[in-house]
This record gives sequence, C-alpha cells and structure tokens, in this order.
Amino acid sequence: MGSALSTFVGAIGSVKELIQVMVKMCDVFNKPPDHDGMGNAPKMGQNRDRLIKEAQQQLGMDAVHDYNFIFCGPTKGGKSTLINAIRGVKPNDKDAAQVGISEVTQDVRCYEYLGLPPVKLYDAPGAGTRSHPAATYFMDKNLYAFDCIFFMYDGSFLECCRHILEEAHKWRKPVAFLRTKADRLLDDVMYNSGVDDEQLAKQQLHAQVQNALQQQVVAYHGPHHLFLISARHLRLAGFDEVAFFEYIRQAAASRHSTRRH
Repeated sequence: MGSALSTFVGAIGSVKELIQVMVKMCDVFNKPPDHDGMGNAPKMGQNRDRLIKEAQQQLGMDAVHDYNFIFCGPTKGGKSTLINAIRGVKPNDKDAAQVGISEVTQDVRCYEYLGLPPVKLYDAPGAGTRSHPAATYFMDKNLYAFDCIFFMYDGSFLECCRHILEEAHKWRKPVAFLRTKADRLLDDVMYNSGVDDEQLAKQQLHAQVQNALQQQVVAYHGPHHLFLISARHLRLAGFDEVAFFEYIRQAAASRHSTRRH
C-alpha cells in the first residue's frame, strides 16, 4: 500500500512538472517577437512575417498597393473625428466614421481617402478600457500589420502609450504622434498667459507640447514625428496640418516608388 501510494504521489509530481513545462512553452510561443538587443528586426522572422500576413488578410488589407495607416490612442481622443476631417466628410454622411459622446468604435474599421487613393485610414477603438486593455492592445488590434501608427492624444501620455511604443519598436513600426484639439489648447495658452498675439501664443504652445513629448517619450523611446492639429479646423491649416498631410503623401509615395523598383 505504501509503495503504491509513493508511486501515485510521484506520478502527480511528474504531471505537475509536465504542466509547468507546457505552460512555459506556451509563454514562449505566445510572446511577441523581441529585439535582438542591437535594435535589429524582431527574431523569429518567418513567424513574424506569417503573423503580419495573417492579420492583413483578416483585415482585408491590400498590403501591396495601399499604404495603410491606423489611428489609435486613448478613448475619446478624436480619432473618428479626425478621420472624417481628413476625408472631407461630415459626421452625418453615409460613409463617415461614427462619432459620439461615448466611445462608439469597437472594432478596427477601414476608410477610403479619396484625396489619395493608395492611402487607407483605419480607425481603432480607444485603448486602455476594460474592453480594450492597454497591455494587450497592440497585439489585439494587430497594429503590427500596418505601415504606420498614428498615436492620438489630447492630454498626458497614458499607460497605453508606453505599451504601444514598446511593441511598435519591437516590430519596427513607425509611430507618429498627433496632439489633437489644438484650437482649444491655443485658447487656454492665450487665456492663461495673457498673450493676445495669436502667433506668439502658437509658438508657446508648440514649445510646451514639444517639451512634454521630449520628457515623456523621446527621453525613453527616441525621436518621433509630432503634429499639433485641430480636427475641427483641419482645412484652415492653422497649426501643423500642412506638414501632417505632407507626411501622409510622402509615406504613400515612398511605398509605391519602392515597389515599382
């Protein structure tokens, strides 16, 4: 009886060890690709390429002919409003991105940019919510499948920003920052500083936004493009809207130039 019990207990111990090994193996295979410590492309190249291709197929993305941008960031950051403004459509138009007081975007959605046909604009749900947690947002939304990530924010950089940046660097995906609602920020600067000169106030605003990016992003993740924009007044080009549109145009042009060769 004692011998049988010892054998049974030993078997249980072996089963526990086997389970622990299997769990560790799952962790290894489910872990996103990482840097090789020298800033090179993520390891597991074939697996990385396979994941990208599968995600692109799942999203119905044309990765050969189109340049695909995705707009992401904290909830209520103005992603859908900006996409509508870029496309020149109003919120009530049939093919407009949905906007509302509460977060209405729950899935990644694609929108045509008629001003530049090779460009596709993808709207992602707000990050950092219960439905879309920050820690898994990059992988959940397949951000690695896109050509460029526009990270939108209208306040301080949140935890979701750190997670997205870290994963984007592992996958060598470019990230550009969009500081939205610039018109409201300008009003605040003029009111708080007592400056009546709008151009001077804009210079102060740019300096403040750049300083915040320097302290919270550049110091840890290196330089990134930053555009100060107002979705409601996008066509007035009162801030960095011209540079923003040029960034999109050049990115799309470089893609097609490379693929022609």
